[in-house]
Amino acid sequence: MVPGGITEVSWHFAGYLQIINDIARDRIGYDESAFRNLQDDYITLRPNYESKPVLDELDSHGLRAPEISLSDELHKSHLLPIKSLSPALPDPDLEVDPSGGLARLFAPRGGGGGGGGHEFKITVQYENDGDQALVDIRQRNVMSDDDQLIVTTDCSDTAIFTTQTNLLADHAEATLQRMADGANNEIPEEWAFPQNGTGVTEFIKAHDEDLASRDGEPGAHSVEPGYYLNGVLQVPAPDPPPVPEPTPAPDLGHNLGQWAEAGGNESWNAALIVDLSESGRSMIVMGDYFKTDAIFQTNSTMDRDHIDATGGQALETVTGDNRADNIADFVHNPGIYDSLLATFAGPRWNVDVVEGDYYNIHTIVQFNYLIDNDVVVQRSADTHYEVHSGENELGNLAEVFGGTIEYDLIIVLGSYHGMNVIFQNNILLNNDDIKLLTAGTDPSQSVVSGQNELTNTATIETLGDDNFDSMNDDLNNLVTALGGGSTVLDPVYGTYIDGSGGVFNVLYVKGDYYDVNAIWQTNVTSDINLIIQLLETPSEGASVLHPDSAETQSVTTGKNSLSNDAAIVDVGATNTYVNGEVYGDTILVQANLLPEDGNHTLARDMNALVTELIAFVNESQDETPATQPVGSMWIQEDPIASVMH
Repeated sequence: MVPGGITEVSWHFAGYLQIINDIARDRIGYDESAFRNLQDDYITLRPNYESKPVLDELDSHGLRAPEISLSDELHKSHLLPIKSLSPALPDPDLEVDPSGGLARLFAPRGGGGGGGGHEFKITVQYENDGDQALVDIRQRNVMSDDDQLIVTTDCSDTAIFTTQTNLLADHAEATLQRMADGANNEIPEEWAFPQNGTGVTEFIKAHDEDLASRDGEPGAHSVEPGYYLNGVLQVPAPDPPPVPEPTPAPDLGHNLGQWAEAGGNESWNAALIVDLSESGRSMIVMGDYFKTDAIFQTNSTMDRDHIDATGGQALETVTGDNRADNIADFVHNPGIYDSLLATFAGPRWNVDVVEGDYYNIHTIVQFNYLIDNDVVVQRSADTHYEVHSGENELGNLAEVFGGTIEYDLIIVLGSYHGMNVIFQNNILLNNDDIKLLTAGTDPSQSVVSGQNELTNTATIETLGDDNFDSMNDDLNNLVTALGGGSTVLDPVYGTYIDGSGGVFNVLYVKGDYYDVNAIWQTNVTSDINLIIQLLETPSEGASVLHPDSAETQSVTTGKNSLSNDAAIVDVGATNTYVNGEVYGDTILVQANLLPEDGNHTLARDMNALVTELIAFVNESQDETPATQPVGSMWIQEDPIASVMH
């Protein structure tokens, strides 16, 4: 539901009632009343909630009209003597109901005697232009955190490492580009339009023309509205998952060993659009009516890890357990006035006139680009040695509350073009090369290079825009009268369209109406890590200080999190009258993408760098290790792809 939506509607409705109850006006005191108020009392009496009426189960006590004496002449002035505070006003021209009921409000004025009086009419006031909206929000974060931690005092060696690290970055960039190109191929070509208001407007024109040319036939990616998880419709829709508790930072203790925390990067986007611009009771469209909801979600990841370990205890590795989820929810609810009583459209109308096309465009673009390619070499024996080269965070947050519940009626002489669209893309490159080396010690060894999470969550919730009817003669007459600039309307026009009492506000658009809400969210993270740990035998003094604790070698290069969360709440008209055709479509793309090539060029370059680093950190390591290296490689099997340039 719209946050505050029903509350706002209730407020307006209650407000109209309050105005009717409290407005200052002339009071008429009837002489026959034994409990009449003072004529100059303008305070509205409040109901007495403390009273306890006597209920007779066998009889009812209704109000009866006073009996009229047969000897009296039947004159209005004698029947209802009044004292008016506004003597300049003409005498009321009431039509008496012999049964004692109330006079009819819009009784026709006929001849045959009787005082004149003024006839009730609807007054119309016109103003030029309505409040249009073109909101364009762009949020972009770019972070480069390429770290080099190398134990050396030789400048020539440092130059070699720097050159090879640059080559590593070049390979990473090329791989990301291939992943992005592959992801783009999953998006229908016609949906690759510029990410701005002009691009959206031009696209929706072409899209609606194509939809009309196909007579509204569903496209290749059309789906039924509902809740989709990784491309599968969930019936019934599951309850939303609970908000996870923040993960506490790991306690690494104070014992001897080496810890490298090179992952744990977070990149997230969150956006909300609430569009109330078309939230009136009714809309009249003289042309065609188009409405499209579309969600495109992709996750793409490459996670190829090479792990070698020598010596130590059994190696504990977590190289998988990656997770990629796409959640898309299309929700349709009745209009906000669906359960509220409709009344007369009101005695006074305000009409905002737009000469050309009307634009209500909201666009949000959020982009995070995080580069965290690290080269870390640790060499120690008697210390607690921690390296934190990851754990970066990028985030974007945007909220747009567009428009207000301003118009009771929107009239569009052209066509209505409506669209809500969300693009969400995550790309993660997390290839790691890890070496754990020991020199005679028996440390515990562990590597976590997986447990990455990629998540897209998108919701498009529509209220209204679901109750359609064709035009009729009465509505055509109403459109013609307002188009002709009539300043006075017959009261019967107030019965042609639903109202809420009080002032009746109208938006009159002489062209087309463009109503678009669009969100683009993209996360790109490159987390390639080359890590070598050489743990030597601790000295006698260090062993005395830590007699009961075994040394530790620990590497974490995974646990990256990429997430997009977007919601569009579009509050439309409760009732829509269309003179042309009605076209609607719901589009969903959730695609899994894996790397197509199986080569390990990037991994071989990393291994070449590893060889030189090993030679540097341990020049005497010429002998074959007693324990053969233990290696594992894992490729994420559930990435989803699409990146819009």
